[in-house]
Parts: sequence; structure tokens; C-alpha cells
Amino acid sequence: MAAYGACAYVQSQIGGEVRTSLLCSKSRVAPLKTLSIPKLELCAAMLLAELLNSIQTLGPFKGEFFCWSDSTITLSWVSSVAANFNVFVANRISNIQELTQGMSWRHVPTQLNPADILSKGASPKELDAATLWKEGPSYLKEDEAKLPKIRQVDNALLERKKTILILTPKIIDYTIDCKHIHKFRSMRRIYAYVNRFLKIKSNIRWESPQLSLEEIEAGTHLLLRMVQKAAMSLDYNELRAGRAVSSSSNLRSLNPFLDATGLIRVGGRLQNADLSFNARHPIVLPKHHPLTNGIIKYFHQKLLHAGSQALLATIRLQYWPIGGRKSVTAVLNKCLRCFRAKPILMRHIMGNLPAERVRSQRPFYTTGVDFCGPFSYKSEVRNRPPTKCYICVFICFATKATHLELVRDLSTNSFLASLKRFTCLRGQPRVIWSDNATNFVGAKNELKEIRALFLSEQHISEVHKQCLDDGIDWRFIPPRSPHFGGLWEAAVKTAKYHLRRAIGSTVLGFEELRTLVCQITAIINSRPLCPISESPDDLEVLTPAHFLSGGALTAMAEPNLLSIDCNRLSQWQETCRIQQSFWKSWSTAYLTQLQERGKWRTKTPNIPPNALVLIQDDNLPPMKWQMGRVIELIKGKDDVVRVAVIKTSTGVTRRAITKLCLLPVEEVENPQGSQRGEHVQGLTHTFT
Repeated sequence: MAAYGACAYVQSQIGGEVRTSLLCSKSRVAPLKTLSIPKLELCAAMLLAELLNSIQTLGPFKGEFFCWSDSTITLSWVSSVAANFNVFVANRISNIQELTQGMSWRHVPTQLNPADILSKGASPKELDAATLWKEGPSYLKEDEAKLPKIRQVDNALLERKKTILILTPKIIDYTIDCKHIHKFRSMRRIYAYVNRFLKIKSNIRWESPQLSLEEIEAGTHLLLRMVQKAAMSLDYNELRAGRAVSSSSNLRSLNPFLDATGLIRVGGRLQNADLSFNARHPIVLPKHHPLTNGIIKYFHQKLLHAGSQALLATIRLQYWPIGGRKSVTAVLNKCLRCFRAKPILMRHIMGNLPAERVRSQRPFYTTGVDFCGPFSYKSEVRNRPPTKCYICVFICFATKATHLELVRDLSTNSFLASLKRFTCLRGQPRVIWSDNATNFVGAKNELKEIRALFLSEQHISEVHKQCLDDGIDWRFIPPRSPHFGGLWEAAVKTAKYHLRRAIGSTVLGFEELRTLVCQITAIINSRPLCPISESPDDLEVLTPAHFLSGGALTAMAEPNLLSIDCNRLSQWQETCRIQQSFWKSWSTAYLTQLQERGKWRTKTPNIPPNALVLIQDDNLPPMKWQMGRVIELIKGKDDVVRVAVIKTSTGVTRRAITKLCLLPVEEVENPQGSQRGEHVQGLTHTFT
């Protein structure tokens, strides 16, 4: 029976005396499948690596780990590249190298290897008497300088992969490995010098150390000829042999030919045109080649970042890139300067409606609030200019019912007073949503007062205190994300629509203006949400006013009365039944209209972490938009990222995804380093 094993020893120093003792050991029975001795030795080394890795996890050890084996073939394998061997050996070599990273492998003579006892077997009495087993080899007690040196192991060729050399007539494209392959200007000069070097080899001298125009053109032809031979070898060989290209070739429609310098040019149908030779027969460029992209970039920058059509037309006066429109578009989409001049904002699929929008609750249980204005009213003092005033807009999430409050000025007291009037008339809301006024940054002067009010610490503190006392939860949407508050933005738009057209250029008094605001409130709340029934005789529609005047704001929940005969109901029950019919129409007719997504209908991948983005600023041109890096992603309940935390040069901020532009750049992460091991001696041995 074959077996293999490994044992570990710990070296300690107490009072200047060095001691070694057995820490642990492990042995395995060889598999039933017959394996060679070198493979069993490798399995023993694998067992030792796993044993030492387990020891490392127990606690910190001061010093280094040393691995010992009496198999020179195993030591040769462990120090070699795993990919050079077959699957069995390669897998174990890679695992050993990973588990013993930072450890030293050394050779131990077989007669001094205590792991030899594991492979051969021994009785308890023999183990108790064996000093080699309990303390290990005597040289482990010596200093590291006196330890056996690393033996020059045999470079064993066992279990190596068979290498088959296949010679193909394919020409190697040496331009791919050039670091300037994406810079056509540099590549032209490099190959101009290469062409000059070839002339020197032919005993042709040059007149000036500076490159001439003829040398630049000759170097360019040399460069393009090498690329065509490598990337379009089949077509090139057919043309060189005097035959036409195959019917499946991309060049078939161009009628290509080889010119006197060996370049593939477009034959085309413009031989009789009054154009130059390069325009009538442009040089063919291969598709998806780095040099082709470099030429497109070169002309793109030369034409001051021209568009795709102008760029392609200019390029085709000298070169003919295969798949020109797609190639030019792909390069232009990666141009950072063009992207920053016309950035593309990110779009995600429209999110699901929140629970407050689709559940039946009393009106204004969840409310959105916003300001609109300023408007002007006539001062009570004669010969004084008109005074500014604002409208505070409250809108219900469930029924879209709207309440407008006219305030004289933008002060905390005026806002709290309007909030109290609202709660007295419409009932106390449980949750109030609003923006945080960052939408007004850099906007018109008339909006700066609103922003100053909302961002005032005193205002925030007093409003928060008042809401806590009243049991109201005040919440904010992400900064500069008005689409998160589309509900109250639409209400503001509707209120301003009616007010501007009703007033015009007339300046009303405060009382007249307040009366007009109340009338506009009634008009807005009378707008139809959906028809109550499909009967042609029923002309009534469901409006937000049905929910405001259908019952008391503090009414308790009533039993379901829709299934009871109307003749058996009392007057109060009839009133409750009418109110419940409104909610039934709301849930069956109005909610179904909210199924469709008006925009953002397709799913897009989430923004990757650590991505570079541009932050949209409505008050600055795109080239001056701030750049930042995504450091945190905030996902919704549908696992879609709609808000991101951005780190910029001025600090950290939160923005909605629709306000970000993902820059078309690629980044490569650096590999992490490895850690070093500790002082433990491990030995392996195999016996059959």
C-alpha cells in the first residue's frame, strides 16, 4: 500500500537555547489509481502546503516558513511555471505556489526527513523512541546561515506539455505592438526613419538629417503596406497573383487593385473624374485595425473635431476605411472633448410608483410642497411700488388634490403660518415631501430668495421642530432632481398657467389676489382624473374635489356599503356609499391609467462603481460641467440605481442618475500584492 505525508515543526528560542518540537502532522493513503513516484511526491507537497496554510490561520508566527522535500523533481516543479505541465501537475503546482507564497522551498536528505516515518509506518514505541520524529532534523536548531543551502535541483522534463510548432504563411503585424499605434502622426515619422534605414542598408545616402516630405510619404506607404499584408492577407495574395478578390470579400464592390508601390487601392468608377489620383483611388484601410482608428483620430483633430459626415468625406479623399460610417462613429463616440461638448445624460427605466401614490388614503395624508412665484400685489400705501408675494403649493400624492396658500413674504413665520392654515383646512399630513432648493442655484434673481429660505439653518430648524411637534415626517428628494418631485412640479406649472393668463399685466390687491388663488384652487381640483362610468348618459367625471368634499377629513373607516340595496340605507350611509364609490372608481379606472411609462421605457445597465462622470449644471455650458467619480450607488427596491454619491474636487455630493454623463473611458485595476508567511518548518515524504 502506498502512502504519503507531511509534518510541521516549530522552532523556538528560550534563554538563548533553540528548541524544535513537532507541531502537527498529516498523512494520506495513495489513490487506487496508479500514480508515479514524482506525482505522489507532488501530492505530499500539496498536503504540506495545505497544512501550513491551516497553521497560518491559527495565529501570528514570528519569522519565516520553510518547506522541505527530499524530491528534487518536486522542487523543480514547484519553482516552474504551472502552464508548462499537464493538467494533473499544473493544478497542484498552481495551488502549492498560491498557498506557500512567501515561503522558501529547500531540499532535505531522505535519511534526515522525519516525514519518511509517515510513509513507511511505525509503532507507538518506535515513535516515542525516535528523536528525529519528535524534534526533527538536528540542523533545524542551527541559525539560518548554517541551514542547508538550496540545492541545485534537476530541471525535470517529466509531465511537460507537448509543444507543436505550426508554421503558417500568415504575416505578422509588427505595428500592433508599437506603443504609438493610435497616433498616426508619430507612426508616419517612425516608419519614415525605418524607410531611411532600409535605404542605408542598400548603400543609399540621404542629403539632410531632417525628414523630407518624400520620406514621410514613403514611410507612410511602407506602414500601410505592412498593415494591408497582415490584415488583408487573402485579398492581397489574390491581387498580387493577378486574380480578382473572392465574392465573399468586403472589397468586392470596390474593384481593388495593387498600385506600383504594392498598396491596395480602390478601383471604383471615378477614373474619368477631375480629381487627384488619391481621391479617385484612395488607399484601402482594414476594418477594426488600431491604425485605422489612429488615422480617423488624426483627421478628427486636424478638422477641429468635425462631425461624422464631414470627417468621412475628408478621409475618403486619401483613404477608404472599410465600414467607414461605423468606424468613424465608433471613434467619435470615444472622443472626450466631443462628448463634453455634447454630453449624453444617463437614462434608466422609469421606476414603479411609490406606495403612497397607489394606495387609498385620506386626501393629503402624504403631501408634496413647493413654492412658485414671485407675483406682485398692489401695496396698501399709496404711491408705493408693487410688493412681491409667493404661492405655497400643497398636493396630495394619492388623489392629486391641490391646495394653494398665498404668503406675503419668504420668511419662516409666513411658511409655518401657511402650513397651519393648510392643516386646519385639509387635515394634518403624515409625510411631507419637498426638494431642498438646490434646483434654484444660479437661477434667476427672483428665485434666490426661495433658495435662501430653504437653505437657512434657522428655517430648517424651526420647520423641523414644528413638524416633530405635529407628528409630521418631513423628507427631501435628491439634490437637483426635479423629476423626483414631478407631482408638485406639475401642480406649480398648472397654477402659474391659470394665474398668468388671468392676471396678465394687471396688479391686484392682496385680498383680490388671494381670492383669485382660491378660485384657481377650485379650478385645479375640478380637473378630471378619469370618467366615473362608461355610460353615455353619465357625464360626470372623477375629480380631486370628489375626495375633498365627499366626507369629513377626520371620518373613521366605514363598513363596505356598496353591496347593500340603496333603499335600505340611511342618509349618512348613503353619503358614505357615495364616498366609497369615488374610491372604487379611483382604484378601478384612475389607477389603471398609471400603468404606462410615459418615457424611459427601456432598461439600461447600472452605472459602474468608481466611474468618471460629468455632473449636469443647467447654468453652465457643458464644457464647464464639473467632473467627479462615483463612490457609492443607491439602489431602489427594483435593484436599479437612480441616485449616486459623487466625489468631486469641491467635496462629496448626491445626484440623480439623469443628471450624470458617463465618460467614455476605460480603466484597468491594479493587482493586489501578496503577504509573507511565518517561521514554521514543514517536511514531506512519500513511500510505496
